[in-house]
Amino acid sequence: MIRATREIRTGNLNMRYRGVTSNRDLSDLGGELNRMVDYFQRTYERTQFLEEERKRMIANISHDLRTPLTALLGYLEALRCDGTLSAKERERFLGIASEKGSVLLALLQDFFELARLESDESEPDLRRMDLAESVREALAGFYPQFVKAGITPTIEIPETPVYGMADASFLTRILNNLLSNALRYGSEGGEIGVKVRDEAGEVWIDIWDRGRGIPATDLPHIFERLYTGEASRNTALQGTGLGLTIAKNLVEKLGGRITAASSPNIKTVISFSVRQGQ
Repeated sequence: MIRATREIRTGNLNMRYRGVTSNRDLSDLGGELNRMVDYFQRTYERTQFLEEERKRMIANISHDLRTPLTALLGYLEALRCDGTLSAKERERFLGIASEKGSVLLALLQDFFELARLESDESEPDLRRMDLAESVREALAGFYPQFVKAGITPTIEIPETPVYGMADASFLTRILNNLLSNALRYGSEGGEIGVKVRDEAGEVWIDIWDRGRGIPATDLPHIFERLYTGEASRNTALQGTGLGLTIAKNLVEKLGGRITAASSPNIKTVISFSVRQGQ
């Protein structure tokens, strides 16, 4: 046991206490020590993983912020220094600079919101709500975007109220994130749908599209805070890659669950649940 302890202390977390003894107390002690080492090993491996992911996240954030900022500064510099620009060109450059500034602001807001959510221990203000009506209101808010994309959403919402326990502000943000995500990555499929359903003590809301979908390698990780798949790294789509992470955080604060399923170019569904309202 002394030799095993020395090995573990020097960093060999694969070492375990082994030995044959008729002393029941020593045998029990060895078992407890092994379980403690198992715990330390899992904690250490998790810490190493998070450290690597933290480095990758910082690299991603730096890239995401630098890209629109560099473009913004470039167009502003052209406006300041290039006296040959026509009035039409100056107007176009100003529009692009404003657009890049908006992208930069959205990125910063998502980064700060996620940090706030993860550090905030306060409980949500759970109230009995008609989720069917909340979903209708969220869809109405996206009407201009649906028109611009040339999409009439497929809606499966019961005519009668569907009550669930939710925080109004949390629910609004979850719906906005998931609908924005469907429009950004799925509008090319030409169809986006929303469904509200009761199931075994929970109310589920499905938001789906028929776009490019999520690769099988990315699907298990899309809700992870530090994971960014190729689609969300696509700057042309102007996504922060944090929308689903924020949605997951909010759903879990409501005591619900969130899942994803995807068959690329056929159907991609993000579903989340809240407890039924009594």
